[in-house]
Amino acid sequence: MIASLTQSWASMAKKFEALNQRERWLVFGALLAVVYVAINMLLLEPVLLQKKSLTNAIVADEAQVQALRQQLKQYAQQNVTDPDVQNKQRIAALQSNLQSLEIQLNSLQTTLIKPDKMPALLRSLLQKNSKLKLIELKTLATTGLLDNVAAEASAQNPAVTAQVQDALQITSSEKYIAPVFKHGVEITVEGRYLDLLAYVSDLEQMPWHILWSKAALNTDLSPTRQWPSNRLKLTVYTLSLDQTWLSI
Repeated sequence: MIASLTQSWASMAKKFEALNQRERWLVFGALLAVVYVAINMLLLEPVLLQKKSLTNAIVADEAQVQALRQQLKQYAQQNVTDPDVQNKQRIAALQSNLQSLEIQLNSLQTTLIKPDKMPALLRSLLQKNSKLKLIELKTLATTGLLDNVAAEASAQNPAVTAQVQDALQITSSEKYIAPVFKHGVEITVEGRYLDLLAYVSDLEQMPWHILWSKAALNTDLSPTRQWPSNRLKLTVYTLSLDQTWLSI
């Protein structure tokens, strides 16, 4: 067998030597192509296929990891977001308003007149000016200073009511009682304009202060009232921690 291979190789060598230089290069190039194809099929192609498979697996894993990260981010945001954040902000604002009002009340209590003294004060000032006539003097219903704030909060979001009660430590069976009350008096006096102006000025200069709500000047004449008589209706109030009104 070895002798046969030797003869075959010798025969091929003679044939190769018989070729001219151009033919020899063509044969050499063909042999290189055959060797390249053989190496590619036997060695390179399996490696390339394995590399492609690994690349696809890596891309798929990265996509899965990215999806998991996105889910974790969404879960984290859901846990951080408080569904009652708006209600809690509203409660915090109400508590802040309450504290501010309490501070203002403490500073005013030293100068505000007591509710039971206010009607007598209005009468005493009226007696100093005999030209003025008292038409009517009446007390108004006591209201909580925060009634408007609570009504506004309930109108904007009724769901806040229970949370406000919890924040103010009020049980569902209890009725909310305002910590500060407005005691108002409505007085109507009649007289000349300058006398009415002097009456208002005396009220403003009293050491015991009252709070103004509204004033209405009626200059329309009636069969019982002639010029230069005018009628002034004043609504004033004071603040107190006591809800009870004392009778005039």
